[in-house]
Amino acid sequence: IEVIAEYDMIIAKAKYSKDIDGIQPILNNHGYINIIKGRYPLIKNAVPLDFNIGDDYRTLIITGPNAGGKTVVLKTVGLLTLATQSGFHIGAESGSEIAIFEKIFVDIGDDQSVENALSTFSSHVKNLSGILKESNKNTLLLLDEIGSGTEPNEGAALAIAILEEFYHKGCITIASTHYGEIKNFSQNHPDFENAAMEFQRETLDPLYKLSIGKSGNSNALYISKKMGITDRIIERTKKYIETKSYNYELLRDSKITKDKEVDNYSEESYNFEKGDRVIVLDKKLPGVVYKEKDEFNNVIVFLDGDFIEVNYKRLKLEVSAKELYPEGYDLNQIFIAYKERKLEHDIERGSKKALKKIKKESQKGICEQ
Repeated sequence: IEVIAEYDMIIAKAKYSKDIDGIQPILNNHGYINIIKGRYPLIKNAVPLDFNIGDDYRTLIITGPNAGGKTVVLKTVGLLTLATQSGFHIGAESGSEIAIFEKIFVDIGDDQSVENALSTFSSHVKNLSGILKESNKNTLLLLDEIGSGTEPNEGAALAIAILEEFYHKGCITIASTHYGEIKNFSQNHPDFENAAMEFQRETLDPLYKLSIGKSGNSNALYISKKMGITDRIIERTKKYIETKSYNYELLRDSKITKDKEVDNYSEESYNFEKGDRVIVLDKKLPGVVYKEKDEFNNVIVFLDGDFIEVNYKRLKLEVSAKELYPEGYDLNQIFIAYKERKLEHDIERGSKKALKKIKKESQKGICEQ
């Protein structure tokens, strides 16, 4: 049976190679990767990737606009490397070369958790802490939006220090970022290199092409102008970027003083939504909205491990859900997961309330049958 399974695997790999028009890459053990027209295996009609690292530089910093393809570059390099090390042919052109690594670490995506009080920043730092302990000179690192999710100056400084540490360990590192400080550091470091995702300026459409040797930006000013922001504001923004000097006299002269009527209007008009981060004023503690305001003007809030009912006037918005989470983010799964784990924990410690709840639900199920 084991021999048959081995033959099945070989035949499956051969069929896969034929389907993707795969090639056998050149292999090395010194960290050099050279991908020629590499294709991301999970996207049809993917834009081919030309990529190299490990010869003139050991750390590559990728910049560019959101939805421009930075993360796809990281995933393509990772998947093609893992496929090669698993004995698969890869979708690329002849002459492509892949290094064999002892370890491959990835920090891509958002692992924030309401239950564990982990923000986007905390989840990334937790991952990076583990990677720092385990990485060595024969390690490939793929890091998405390093240093993001916190105050930009601190986030950029921390990211640079971590990238330096990975470099001194001898790792091959590919990281994406929006931070200008990281781009500037990379530009001045002899063993770092910048790369940018190309962008169609006329249509604002990403081209999904990687250009190594140049740094990109988010095109915020260009996009803002296209969307109707006035030239006066654009020029003032450019001045602030160049000089880092702000006219506080003008800011004070134009400052709007809120009166009581304005404050009351803001309180009355805001409808709390699921996922909003709020401050419960009576307790002076942060929480997360679980259920919107009901007919009695009460909101259910997840606070310190419990779901409590609070009058909406006792809440102060800290950050809205739209700012915290991407579109389509399913918060229900987080809350459900928490309730299930809490129930399991209560059962393990012998909670009579939890056991009574299980018994009640079991009897309900029998009656329904």
